[in-house]
Amino acid sequence: MAEIKQAVIIHLNNDPTVHAAFAHRITADKIPDGQTYPHARLWVVTSPQQYTMQGEGGHEVMVQIDVFDDDLAGADANTELIKASLSGFRGQMGSVNAGHVFVSHGPGTWNEEARNFRRILEVKIGTNN
Repeated sequence: MAEIKQAVIIHLNNDPTVHAAFAHRITADKIPDGQTYPHARLWVVTSPQQYTMQGEGGHEVMVQIDVFDDDLAGADANTELIKASLSGFRGQMGSVNAGHVFVSHGPGTWNEEARNFRRILEVKIGTNN
């Protein structure tokens, strides 16, 4: 479901507040080596087919967005920027028509090895694609 990942990235890059914080450091699946903070990556957790009495009725895609920063305040603030951009959104996201977008916080952690904070957003996107 590469299309949904790119659609979310396009949506976030088109939000001036998110773009000011992240520039183009929101990527799908893999974080490039040497990426500066803050940065985020997203990946599709699940994309089950929905059905109605008339047959296939779209998908409700679960996307996880991991936000990384080297300080706690930045990790929390930048996570909230992404949440504000996506939560309650309805409309066109790139080539995907999102019927609804629901966002909830997942757990947050400190990575001792990488010396960074990670915050998780769980994003449900309902689409007919």
